Amino acid sequence: MNTLESPLLSIIIPTYNRLTLLKDTLNSVWSQVNSKSIEIIVVDDGSEDGTWEFLKEVSQNHSEVKIHRHSQNLGVSQARNSGLNLAKGQYIFFLDSDDILLNGALEKIKYLISQKRPEVLILNTFREKGGKLKFKAFPLEENPLKKFKAYLEGAYSEALYVVKREVAYRYPFHPGLRVREDFSVKAKWLIFHNPLIINEAFGIIREHPQRLRHSDANYFSSLKESVELLFQDLPEEFQPLKPYALFLAYIEGTKRAYRQKNFPLAKNFLKEAEKIYPSGKRKKALLKLKTKIFLKSLFHGLGRKD
Repeated sequence: MNTLESPLLSIIIPTYNRLTLLKDTLNSVWSQVNSKSIEIIVVDDGSEDGTWEFLKEVSQNHSEVKIHRHSQNLGVSQARNSGLNLAKGQYIFFLDSDDILLNGALEKIKYLISQKRPEVLILNTFREKGGKLKFKAFPLEENPLKKFKAYLEGAYSEALYVVKREVAYRYPFHPGLRVREDFSVKAKWLIFHNPLIINEAFGIIREHPQRLRHSDANYFSSLKESVELLFQDLPEEFQPLKPYALFLAYIEGTKRAYRQKNFPLAKNFLKEAEKIYPSGKRKKALLKLKTKIFLKSLFHGLGRKD
């Protein structure tokens, strides 16, 4: 690959039935593109809301935009992999179709790349919560195990990632996972490639109902599998954290099931969490969650004592 002829940055945006959100995302991006050093790749994963018709029009008016369509919905992993196959950039910027890029973000990213040449950039964001924008600094931990533990606990869960092309190709997204599909991939970027972490907001992670659109079956079946996929490739020194990672995944499942008022499932996940990581029982947050589930189960006539 001749880097002189390649764009510096390929922005990959997978989308599925998010036309209104996608328009806002694209407006926040192409307003900052002022040279051939950036290309935008949008992969329509089988949308049925007019997204493809919109993208065809967009690609005619914006030469920096490349588009690709799946004839059916294959999941965000396949969509990102399709985008990777089309990308020509020296770096890959993964952006979701509900994110907003802040003004000046692309120039800052280009500057960081030119000055630091990192393999991975982890960029902080504002999170939209209850109509307000919130910011939480990422830990700047040097110890790999401590940094990995922070990742498992969700420290970088709402970051934006810019990844060197070779690194992105080394870890394709798992096509069998439709949710938590990036859990293993991002962990490997973090562990193996000494990321440059920037505690400045580069974008906004928006709050909207479609963020929780995944079906129960896809979501819950992916919890354990995402952890298994991660740890099967990790060095020995990271393996002792596997029970803790499974514990956190089951707690995540517990909370999701509880919010959906599926109290029997929430209880089952909680039992699995306590079984795999018994010391977690002492955590106050876990005891509070267990009490809430028990009381709700009783109220709905579903509970029984263990």
